[in-house]
Amino acid sequence: MKQLRYCCLCGRELIVKTLHNGSSEKYCPDCDHVFFDEPSPAVIVAVTRRDRILLTRSVEWKHPYWGLVAGHVKSGETAEEAAIREVKEETGVPIFNLHILGTYAPGNRDLLIIGFKAETDRASITKSQELERADWFSLHDSLPLRPDSTAAKIVAKILAKAD
Repeated sequence: MKQLRYCCLCGRELIVKTLHNGSSEKYCPDCDHVFFDEPSPAVIVAVTRRDRILLTRSVEWKHPYWGLVAGHVKSGETAEEAAIREVKEETGVPIFNLHILGTYAPGNRDLLIIGFKAETDRASITKSQELERADWFSLHDSLPLRPDSTAAKIVAKILAKAD
């Protein structure tokens, strides 16, 4: 919420106010309204097929790394519904055995990322236009993930559970 400077109710410039609990929040003195930091919910999904994992590359990425299927949760949608929708939209792959692995809050972005693992029995991929590539990689090989990324943390958790 770093970018919020003006009250969306009256237009006055916001000030920082220290609340009774000691937290500092953006505040409109005219409306007496506190604006709390509200991260946008997003999902990231590790889709596996036996000992393989589905990795993707966005057309917008300049770096050499790959990632997992990810996207924002839409209004009126659960995180599970968003995970299923994102995998289907981006890769055309149907999933089952969807379960949550954990939540992640990258410090540099206003996101709350819900990490999932799912399985599929389908090898064929129909990538969307937002992807440069999508492919299956062996979980036994070194994966081309950014080392400190949420995707790398999720894969490490999956591999730790497999041991």
